Amino acid sequence: PPPLFSPMISRTATRAQSLRPLRRPRSSLHPRYFSHRVLQFHGDGVGPEIVQAAEEVLAATGVKIEWERMDMGFEAAQRTGHVITEDHLQALEEIKVLFKGPLTIPPGKNPYTELRGRKFTSGNQVLRKCFDLYANVRPAKLFPGLNSRFENVDLLVVRENTEDVYTGEEKWVNDDTVEGVKRITRKASTRIAHKAFQLAVQDGRKRVTAVHKANVCKQADGFFLDICRDVAKEYPSITFDEQLADSLLTKMVLDPSEWDVLLCPNLYGDMVSDLAAGIVGSLGLCPSGQYGEEYAVFEPCHGSAPDIAGKDMANPVSQVLSGAMLLRHLGEQDAASRIEAALEKVTAKGGDSITTDLGGTGTTTSMTKAIIAEL
Repeated sequence: PPPLFSPMISRTATRAQSLRPLRRPRSSLHPRYFSHRVLQFHGDGVGPEIVQAAEEVLAATGVKIEWERMDMGFEAAQRTGHVITEDHLQALEEIKVLFKGPLTIPPGKNPYTELRGRKFTSGNQVLRKCFDLYANVRPAKLFPGLNSRFENVDLLVVRENTEDVYTGEEKWVNDDTVEGVKRITRKASTRIAHKAFQLAVQDGRKRVTAVHKANVCKQADGFFLDICRDVAKEYPSITFDEQLADSLLTKMVLDPSEWDVLLCPNLYGDMVSDLAAGIVGSLGLCPSGQYGEEYAVFEPCHGSAPDIAGKDMANPVSQVLSGAMLLRHLGEQDAASRIEAALEKVTAKGGDSITTDLGGTGTTTSMTKAIIAEL
């Protein structure tokens, strides 16, 4: 180990007092003293409980994380009047990695959020748009011991995250008609296609399927499909095929093990990823990572579940697995794999090691402790 009072130790010990990122390269730091800096929003509803659970699991791996915590979301807005502010954006601009809990987004005529001269439909859309988080990556894997009518399910949904019909651009034409924009661009389609193939290569997967409705949306989805075909030529080791979105849903329900990586425009990706979660047992088992060129956000796939908030009932798995995705993004591959292996052992045990929604008798606290015990 380095000397006790070396300059390296002094700088590491005091860096939390500054908002500037640590500039010394990781390779020059002794492992005992290095930590990652991550922004955290605990979110709404069960968010604080499951984020705390995930923090404890990540800490049990031995990876050191320096959390920068901020309130953000619907509940924060009840106190401050703002779901998300310029301060949140500046914090993420600086730290570049965010670990967040679920947000409550009330349905109906919810007030728009305005920041930096733009209008957004939610706090989540603010993050996606302002930081160009173009890739929403959602794994859906079947864990042992859980109730499912299927076997050997290991899907990866790669969803374009910035355009399609989710731009929020809608207008009243007259009293009886609303029009919305469906936008497909070369830039967004090209980079999401590359992301899907790169993940397939990285994870040792064999097949990428482009999901579309080019038989109806001939220009928009046809354009997306043409770009996917062109990108596929750059990855000859990966099998590429195409599937209509509606028939894909039927085939997934009949035999989900047939599919590997599903490459989707925004709307279809939203639907396919939720179906994939249902197939493996629950949205509470599926994490997500949103990636841009410089920034990344990791959060559970499910909502804030305010009806069970504070009751120690929430399943922490989605948040914990989002933490594993965070670790992989930070280069902590071994720690991430250990978490996933620990979860497989815990779900196989069942009983009070897993929460009631998974068929067990446990609580958020007991499941968290079971995962940590396996680590």
